[in-house]
Amino acid sequence: MLRLSHEQLDTLQQLLLRRHAAAVAAVLAEAWPAVVERLQERWPAFVEAALQQAHRHEVAAVADLARFASLWCIWGASFADKPGFEWAREILGDPRRPPGLKVHQLLHRTREELARQAAPAPGGAPRVSVAQFDAALAAVESGMATQAAAKAVFLDEPAAPPIVACDVATLDLMVAEAEILEYRLAGGVWQRVPAPKLGLPALQWTRAPDEPVVFAVPSHPLRGGTAARLNLRVTPQAVCDPRVHPEVLHVSPQGRLAWKGRDAARLSLALYAAPPEPTDPKLGPDGIAARSAPEQHQVQVASCGLRNAGAPFGAVSIGLRVVPAQQCKVELRHGAFPTLSWPNPPSGEAPGATACQLEADGRPVDAPAWQRAWAQLPGQFRAGLEKLFNAWARQVEQPRLEVEASPLVGQAALTWGWRRSAADAVAMRTEGRVDLLACALDLRLAGELVQEGARARIVLACKGRSELRLDVAQLGDEAEEGHGLAAVKRAWRFPFTLDVEPLAGGGIAMLQAVPQPDALLGALAGECGLRPRPDGKGLQWHFGMTVEPAQVALACVDPLLGTNRTQRTLLGAMPLVDWSAG
Repeated sequence: MLRLSHEQLDTLQQLLLRRHAAAVAAVLAEAWPAVVERLQERWPAFVEAALQQAHRHEVAAVADLARFASLWCIWGASFADKPGFEWAREILGDPRRPPGLKVHQLLHRTREELARQAAPAPGGAPRVSVAQFDAALAAVESGMATQAAAKAVFLDEPAAPPIVACDVATLDLMVAEAEILEYRLAGGVWQRVPAPKLGLPALQWTRAPDEPVVFAVPSHPLRGGTAARLNLRVTPQAVCDPRVHPEVLHVSPQGRLAWKGRDAARLSLALYAAPPEPTDPKLGPDGIAARSAPEQHQVQVASCGLRNAGAPFGAVSIGLRVVPAQQCKVELRHGAFPTLSWPNPPSGEAPGATACQLEADGRPVDAPAWQRAWAQLPGQFRAGLEKLFNAWARQVEQPRLEVEASPLVGQAALTWGWRRSAADAVAMRTEGRVDLLACALDLRLAGELVQEGARARIVLACKGRSELRLDVAQLGDEAEEGHGLAAVKRAWRFPFTLDVEPLAGGGIAMLQAVPQPDALLGALAGECGLRPRPDGKGLQWHFGMTVEPAQVALACVDPLLGTNRTQRTLLGAMPLVDWSAG
């Protein structure tokens, strides 16, 4: 690949400009013979200087170079730098106007200036009239067209059409929010009430914004309720063809729609959200406060962007992020557990009154996976206790376990859904009330230890209560301390206590406990509440419980053989329960 340095590229452009100057000078000599006669041998340098100034303003097309040089023939060399030509400096100095439009507006303003100028005084220098200007400009256009045709490779290639004003004057727009009913707790009862709206005023643009514009709004899917809308009113400044411009294009996941001319004057564009995805039968609906990806819409307003005066309106591209307006609510009730004991636990599943109801926009949602999971918590908890009993039975004789437990017992209700929080932002709103026992436990492990012929009755017990009670009120990531979704979580640890009672046996040795740090006795520990789902779709309820190792230091006291100290592990570290729902 051939690459040119900046110096080489500038040299090449200068050579091309001098070549253009020769062709333009020949055409202008026929259109402006009086100027040629006045300048004589300075004429070629005059034309080249005019083209150099046009080049500095990024004018590159040969026809535009010739038009710009014609202005020098009327107003004089470097006219834009002279007093009284502030209008020319404004046009040439505006970066929003492309080079071709700059030349077009200079010609248009020149025609207006020539029309306004007074007739020359008697004996004064003649002035160029509008008719003479138009005739000279027509001669330049004809001469440049002939030059272009002579140098064209394809003889049937059409000439560039003349610039015709076509642009947008003003654009009025407003986002009309959809009607959304949120769940609110009032008087202990969940009711559906209208969601607050931002009520932002309509915007009126007289020029396209410099930065990309994005709106965010909740809406319903097609045939799923009222949709949010983008209302537009396009007022043209000039129109090249009423069948073509202005044009409004709406691109959405549903397809592309376009309106042109008068049809684009007033529009109300429906902003549909994505339809709900099929539910996974194993996991059920998306979890609590799941944040779905928004649908991306794009609205473009287009015209030629050409004016006889002033900067063009500019290209308009409006991005819209549309999220589902669906509002969900889940209510659950979980009853108390019966007293359990081993080695003769009750047969069958542990009874418990459990209810889990899910709603969306006032309609029940079938969520059998969630309901089954809550109904399985008692069984999984009992299975964990049976695992604990079996581990205990491997260390003692005549093992027994008695438990009174209440894991996640009580009731809770949570509601969530998107709410518009700013013109360009939506936030997940979550509200709820949680009134649960995280875990209440009264557990007693009993049995007999035998060592070197000595026996002792041992009891390892733990007791504790941890509550999970709070009101939830969160908007996006903002919530008062202790009232966000992150606060719907409790970690607890119930340490073991130890009681060892020596028993009389056939021998004279006695088995007794030796004082030791409480940390060696271990504990039952756990965590419960809300946590992220493994698939990332919202939050789920969970309950986990583990055993921290429990050890005991023993002394076997024999009057004849002395004292023998040992340390035994009563329970090793192990997980007992890992349950989740939702």
